[in-house]
Amino acid sequence: MSESTAKPGTRVAMTAALLVAVLLGGQALAGATAPPGGTASTGRLLGKASGAYLGGLRTFTAAVLWNRLEPLFHGYYGGRTVGKLVEFLPTMRLVQLLDPQFEQSYYNSTYILSRLGKMDDALSFAREGIRNNPQSGLLLANYAQLLMIKDKKGNLPEMVALADRGIKPGINWASIDDEFEGYGIFRTVYKLAGDQKTADAVDRAQKALGQQGAGLGVERDEAPPGGGK
Repeated sequence: MSESTAKPGTRVAMTAALLVAVLLGGQALAGATAPPGGTASTGRLLGKASGAYLGGLRTFTAAVLWNRLEPLFHGYYGGRTVGKLVEFLPTMRLVQLLDPQFEQSYYNSTYILSRLGKMDDALSFAREGIRNNPQSGLLLANYAQLLMIKDKKGNLPEMVALADRGIKPGINWASIDDEFEGYGIFRTVYKLAGDQKTADAVDRAQKALGQQGAGLGVERDEAPPGGGK
């Protein structure tokens, strides 16, 4: 990344970090200085309220930052593919730090990193995304796909474990299209593992999603799943 593209992202990150530090400091001071019990416990209540406010502010800030990036999903950057938009990585990382449940930031940043050949970084971010969003089908499929790209045979046991988690009830999908594409990845994993029975079952589930209108055959570079929150 060039110095000219890195500096704006760095300034935003430093500003956000300062604001968060100030808010956290205020919350800690309100909670720590109030004596327990009685009317003085109002200080502690204010500390808890500021914590809730801080959480909302962080989520709102993450959404605003993401909305500034969203035009990249609609071809407003000279036809450049998502994998080449390296200058957006600092902002995507800031979104993750502000709102760890913002699944799409992990999905798209890991894709860019993998296309840059930074596979270890991509896998690290993918694991972080799953830790923060353990029920996310999008991130489970994303991690399985990255492992597949890196080493199909060597990572097969972990890929199967991810697929097993991804097809269980209770997994969350941001959209029906994400689910359709995720099932396609899981089906490939089971085929690689020689589990044709499960692969066929996943294929049937994917076809059922297709009958509901999912899966338009759009490449990830053109319209990545999870384009907005």
